[in-house]
Amino acid sequence: MQRGSANTPGDRPDGGGIFSPTYLATTVGLLMAITACAFDNTAVTAVMPRITEVLGDTRSYSLAFAIPFAVSIVAMVAAGIATDVAGVRLSLLSGTGILAVGLALSVVAPDMTVFLISRGIQGFGIGAVIVAIYALIAQVYPARLRAPVFAAFSGAWVIPSLVGPALAGVLTETFSWHSVFLFTLVLLLVAAGLLWSSVRRLPVTRGTLSPRSTRMLLAALALSAAAGILNYSSQLALGAAFLGFVLVLPVIAVSIRPLVPAGTLRGRPGVPRLVSSRVLTDMVLAAEIYIPLLLAEVYGLGPTLTGLGLTASGVTWFIGSHIQARHAAHLSTPVVCRLAAAGMAPGLIIVALTAVSGIHWAFAVAGWGLSAFGIGFVYPRISSDALELSPPERTGFIGSALQVAGITGMTVAVAVGALTLALTAGLDVHWRFLTTYLVLAAGVLPFIWLWRPGVEEPSPESLRVR
Repeated sequence: MQRGSANTPGDRPDGGGIFSPTYLATTVGLLMAITACAFDNTAVTAVMPRITEVLGDTRSYSLAFAIPFAVSIVAMVAAGIATDVAGVRLSLLSGTGILAVGLALSVVAPDMTVFLISRGIQGFGIGAVIVAIYALIAQVYPARLRAPVFAAFSGAWVIPSLVGPALAGVLTETFSWHSVFLFTLVLLLVAAGLLWSSVRRLPVTRGTLSPRSTRMLLAALALSAAAGILNYSSQLALGAAFLGFVLVLPVIAVSIRPLVPAGTLRGRPGVPRLVSSRVLTDMVLAAEIYIPLLLAEVYGLGPTLTGLGLTASGVTWFIGSHIQARHAAHLSTPVVCRLAAAGMAPGLIIVALTAVSGIHWAFAVAGWGLSAFGIGFVYPRISSDALELSPPERTGFIGSALQVAGITGMTVAVAVGALTLALTAGLDVHWRFLTTYLVLAAGVLPFIWLWRPGVEEPSPESLRVR
């Protein structure tokens, strides 16, 4: 991938920071683009029960999340290849355009079929935009400013998780659920306008498509298709749904292998174990998708209160991340992971027990907040350790592997939750959510085993990636 040419902002030798006049428009544009992507991921969760109710198809609740997750796998791999072959300009502009089309289609969606199509388009756009943004940073900013840019990105992800769900709830109650996607579309278009001045100065590259790139793209297509089929099968009759799981899960395991370090599926020490941990952590994170459904079906809460509940978990995530960062030098990675598991599993169990007991919904929110604290506590450590242990020439592959692993974990967990709800359809709603959250809590057990007492700190000696 080419660095910035003589006429790109990254080569301008000023002493300013990321918000200096040279980089101001680019930085603000990047932060707004990340905020738009994060808002589309987090805020929409709070209002999805209302959307499926209005469109008259509550059975498609899980598909509204699983489809964009599955499609984004292809987008991430394709955007990475396109960036290397044709440059970041094409990746960013096409990704932004695709995301804008998906958001606009959601604004006018008259039924669930169109809405699900729009969600798939959004998933592809978000996957492409995120990959392109990382490449843009490498080309536009000098090395001394890249760390501050990524630090600012953390805030751009956190803020939507803190205020996005509540804002989405207010927009839905005041106007309609369509306004949530319209708000995101406006953010994205403003971001694109700010980024255009930087993107148009970037050089146009002319690379070639390598055989490895072709294999990775085919693997991503197979993985995406398998993930989509897995989630769609939960909408079928119970026998067909169970058969779909049995047949498709091995396909997912085979398809993901070229996209992650060797040994990931076995949890081999080093980077493979960290990538495995990302899969399992994101499986826990997927449990958040069913929190709004629980609050709506068990407690009858509307989008505003549901959004406030998700905002609380955003706060605990941030606190967990902050505490881990402050004490990182004194805590080994195995200890960090075990402490995280001590928050993730009990939190999900609290949600399950709250659902079946019928006590105040605040206990469910508190339980998920405890799980979110554990996720926030371990999430940055997994990513930073994996990239730190990777040789420089493999950081791109490992960064992509972490993203693909996380999305795959979420997609599988969403399907497991949907299948559990389908299998328990004949039970009282309280028992349905008890069963669902206990099943999701069981997903923490492999994570605990990976980081059981006696497991050593990941080290460069244990790094063996292809």
